[in-house]
Amino acid sequence: MRKSEPMRCKFYFDWTDKSSGFFYSIKEVILSKKTDFQQIDLVVLEEVGLALILDGKVQIAELDEFSYHEPLVHIPLITCGSPETVLIVGGGDGCALREALKYKSIKRCVLVDIDREVVEISKEYLNHINKGSFFDPRVEVFFEDGRKFIENTHEKFDVIIIDTVDPLEYGPSYLLFTKEFMIKVKERLTERGVVAVQSNTIFPGGSKFLLAMYKTLEKVFPKVSFAWTYLKSFMLSWAFTFGCVARKPEEVPYEEVEKVLSQIETRFLTPEVYRACISKPKFFIEDLKNFDQIITDEKPLFVY
Repeated sequence: MRKSEPMRCKFYFDWTDKSSGFFYSIKEVILSKKTDFQQIDLVVLEEVGLALILDGKVQIAELDEFSYHEPLVHIPLITCGSPETVLIVGGGDGCALREALKYKSIKRCVLVDIDREVVEISKEYLNHINKGSFFDPRVEVFFEDGRKFIENTHEKFDVIIIDTVDPLEYGPSYLLFTKEFMIKVKERLTERGVVAVQSNTIFPGGSKFLLAMYKTLEKVFPKVSFAWTYLKSFMLSWAFTFGCVARKPEEVPYEEVEKVLSQIETRFLTPEVYRACISKPKFFIEDLKNFDQIITDEKPLFVY
């Protein structure tokens, strides 16, 4: 006898641009609440498992979050070389923190998130994913606007990671991607520092924000690079940009990458995958030549 189709009456839907998107059926709603800053939903989605959704956008899913966090964190930390201090802006799920803490050289890791409730929920419900990273003695957490923190601190960091929600017009993060903010970020980096920025999607005809972020960093940093990966949970290829004070990821010798990755546990990155992630597709190289938009405070760029 043919099995009956399971009941699918609840769905999560995400717009990827003005005319298309994707959806997952929801198996379970664990938590749904509105904070002073955003809507938080913690749900179990078909195929990708437990997922943290902020303002309608999946931030992490247990199936493949490591494919996002490993390039975002390890590429800049390896590029810096024996980092001692890391600042994470956003990252309230604790997963970028988890990756940074794998380095024995790290002495201090500061996380700044505007929404205390995201961190508290992550401590309670995502502890098996972030591996209890918030409880490491090297970690200090601040609950405030990331831009104000960087503008007001005098501390310098080897690596700064911008792991915030997408720059949504109705969201809290769109001024964390501008030229003016990146100038402040550079001032807070050491002489070998790197900033890593989650930079939205990459695909032919759909990389406008990534291109603008890359061009914006070029106005501030002497060296700029990027990386990309595919995420089943996003149903998209995702990109990261890097602003570098000294060397960029392409300039790190293979042997050095191999040595570092042999000393930490990864599920995605190998020396070969590291090189593949930072390789630019031909369409992206061509698009860069013909693109000149800069993200500024006066003219921020929003995504869907």
